[in-house]
Amino acid sequence: MAGFREPGGSPIGAEMRLPAALVERAVLVGSRLMISFAPDGRLVLDGDGLADDALAAGVGGLRHETLESLVAACLDPELLAGDDDAVADLTSLRAQLARALALLDGTLARLKQR
Repeated sequence: MAGFREPGGSPIGAEMRLPAALVERAVLVGSRLMISFAPDGRLVLDGDGLADDALAAGVGGLRHETLESLVAACLDPELLAGDDDAVADLTSLRAQLARALALLDGTLARLKQR
């Protein structure tokens, strides 16, 4: 529902019902969503332009997602069956993971030297 309201919340003039897709698009265009990893491998969703309660409501099942659970999900045989070149894609994923592990190893080595 869109319209005008007084500071106390009472409606002023006209209100109109808007399709959910239109509202969702307007909210997402005005926000900046970022996904990152916590050091323990959990996914973290951050959003500029979204209220904390709205972001928390949208996170849903993402609260328990980790890098490992994402990798496991992308290795699902049914998902791979629909891939045009699963071997090339998984080879690319493996290379990215190897580079990520090298970065992690370097950081761990630096932290241990402190």
